[in-house]
Order: sequence, then structure tokens, then C-alpha cells
Amino acid sequence: MTTSPPRPVVVASAVCALQGLALFVGGIVLLVLEGTVAVWGFVILLGAAVAAAGVALARGSRGARGPVVVAQLIGLGVAFYAGVTSSRPDLGAPLAVVCAAVLAGVLSRAGRDWAEQ
Repeated sequence: MTTSPPRPVVVASAVCALQGLALFVGGIVLLVLEGTVAVWGFVILLGAAVAAAGVALARGSRGARGPVVVAQLIGLGVAFYAGVTSSRPDLGAPLAVVCAAVLAGVLSRAGRDWAEQ
């Protein structure tokens, strides 16, 4: 029996898909501007994978929860690096809030109950 994901999971997956899209577009722009294929090619592939995981989760694929959670945990690490180590809290704090919100949606009680069905 397939049921649709609850609202917190759908919202979290939409935000995750937007994060992936932002990575993808940012990678394309920097590839065009700088031309370093090795680095920005990886960012483009990572963005496509994160966006695909977000879309799959929104469509009801329970297996996409893991990649979404891992992407958000990596995002929290990047937010810490940007906010604390690089002394750029203007960049790190918003990213940390978004990643924590996505994790809260995916790991909410409704999300866990849905995933265990």
C-alpha cells in the first residue's frame, strides 16, 4: 500500500530539491566563468543528485530519506565552516537554519511514521 508523504516531508523535500537546483545552477555559472571542469563538474553532479533525491522524496520514495538526510548533514558542516571557521555568519547561519528545517521535516514524527509503513 502506497501512501503519499505527510506535509512536513513534502515541504522538506521541496526545499531539498531547491537546494540541489541552486547547486546545479551555481556550478554551471562558475563553470562558465572560471572554466575549471574538475571542481565545478562535481558541484553540478552533486546538485543534480540532491535535487533528484528531493524530487523522489516528494513523490513518495521512502528510500530517498537517507540521501536527503546526508545532504543536510553535509550542509550543516558547510554552514559551520562558513559561519565559524571562515568568520562569515551571514552565509553560515541561513544555511544552518535551512538544513535544520529540512532535517526537522524529514525526521518529524509524521515523517518517521510514514517511512515505517
